[in-house]
This record gives sequence, C-alpha cells and structure tokens, in this order.
Amino acid sequence: MLHNEEMAQSEGTALQRRWRGASLTSGLFRLASMLLLVLLLISSAQVSVPGTEAQSQPAGKTLIIAHRGGAQESTENTIGAFQRAAKIGADGIETDIRLTRDGVIVVYHDDYFGRVEGLAPPQRTRLVSDLTYSELSRQPLVPVSEDTGGRHVPTLDDLLANVKIVLLNIEIKPCARFGEMIDKTIATLKRFPELDRVVLEAHGMKTAEKLRAALGPRLKLQINPDFGDSIPYDVSLKQVLKFKPHSISVSYKKFSREIVEEAHEAGVEVWVWTVNTPEIAEAMCLLGADAIKTDRPTALMSLLGRRNAPPER
Repeated sequence: MLHNEEMAQSEGTALQRRWRGASLTSGLFRLASMLLLVLLLISSAQVSVPGTEAQSQPAGKTLIIAHRGGAQESTENTIGAFQRAAKIGADGIETDIRLTRDGVIVVYHDDYFGRVEGLAPPQRTRLVSDLTYSELSRQPLVPVSEDTGGRHVPTLDDLLANVKIVLLNIEIKPCARFGEMIDKTIATLKRFPELDRVVLEAHGMKTAEKLRAALGPRLKLQINPDFGDSIPYDVSLKQVLKFKPHSISVSYKKFSREIVEEAHEAGVEVWVWTVNTPEIAEAMCLLGADAIKTDRPTALMSLLGRRNAPPER
C-alpha cells in the first residue's frame, strides 16, 4: 500500500512539473493537456448563435507581448529587457508606469520599492511615490538570466526614446497624485511622434475617457474590465465594449470563447495575461486571443514557430 502511495505521489509530481512547462518531451501529454483546457474554457461560454461567431486570429497570428519585457528571461521593466524582446521577435512589450515624489514618470510595477532591487520583504517599506527618482534609481536591479547587472529603473521618456518598432503596452498604475500622473502622461505622449505604437491601459472608464479626449483616435486604449467586487464582470465588460477601446486586457483565468465573440463583435481585440505555459498559450490561440502577454516570450514564440520572425503588421 505504501509503495502504491509513493508511486502515485511520484507520478503526480511529474505531471505538475510537465504542466509548468519544465519539460516538453512528451507530445501526447501536451496534446491531452491542451485539449482538456480547451474543453473547460469552451464549456464556460454560452453556445453561439449560428452566423454570429467572431473570426479568430489565423494560426500563428496571435501577437506575443513580452510582459515587463519578459520577466523570466531578462531583468524586468528595463530598457535592456525591452530591447532584447524586440530583437528576438516579440510583437510588443508590456510595462507599468507610476509617479515618483518629485514628479517623474518611471517604469516600475510594484507599489513598494525593494523587490526588484533584491531587498528582503521586511525591508520593502517605502512607497515608490514617496521616493525621488534619484533615490529610486540609485540602487541597481537584481540581474535575471543573461543580464550581467548594472541596470537601473528607467523613465517613461527613456522607454519612448530607446525601444523602437514594437508595440508599447503601457499600464498606468494607480498611485499617489494619480491625476498629476495622467496629465504628465498625456503631455509626454503628445510629444511622441509614434503614438500609434502605444497601447495604453487605463484603470477605469473616467481615465479612459480623459485619455481619449486628450490624445485622439490615434491612441490605442486598453481597459481591463475587472473592476473588482463593485460591479459584476459581465456588466463591466458590456460597459467597456460599448466604449470601444482598441482592446481589453483579460486574465487567462477569466478568458472564454464567449468573451472573444462579444469583443470581436464590438470590434475590440482581446489581449490575455499572463501566460507562461505552452499548453495554456495553445488554448488561448485556438480560442481566438489576439495577443498573449508572457514572461517567457522566447518559449512561446518557439511554440508558435515565430522565433526571430515577427509577422508583418
């Protein structure tokens, strides 16, 4: 009996490792996992009325967006990571911006200073909004993968000046003096000659309306319909789609064929986050995702046959 339990535990551990993408040696396991996920996702959607199905992306045309520049493959949210993502053929990068105490828009994900700098959790007590840019950028970031070290927190201006060609999916993080940050972001983007490369994610409808009014139709607006417990997801989704942003940002855990159909019928793209497992990525493609945000762009582009060969846009 004990022998059987040990065997079962061993088999379970092996399956978990394969699901996490650590091993892709078994084609049969990958196919079974993908088909199971597709069935689960499709079962969460309502049956479509014949003739109303939205067209999904052709095979291989789902965009690959390097989440924070590809956080598992390079030091997150750095110019080096973004440039690497463009070089290997990603269609775009995703990043985050917030405001420092002295009014500088910086590329930084967390509310608190310290994680990417290597501080222990008890030391991460200072809000980014309470630091000046000089204080924030003084300490180098902990290098990831091939990064040899010495990278520092960049500004929004650094990003716009140094990351070429690819789409720039920029999420505006809620922070202290949020209105000031929105105004400064608008002023910065008005000076940027390649505004059509920017996919700007706004938190909430009021912010989206202000950005659209200030920057016009060239701006690609993105909205996450998940407004928390204050409003049901299906209700907020309908409100967002009525506004007709360029795209919606949807967690892969909420993603369904029904959402794709509703969005595409409204002329809105569906960008899915954050997908790091090949099996889930395959399912997202099959169900019609327009773009996938991932910390592992190299792995997903290899999966889709896209390494170093981005599609024409």
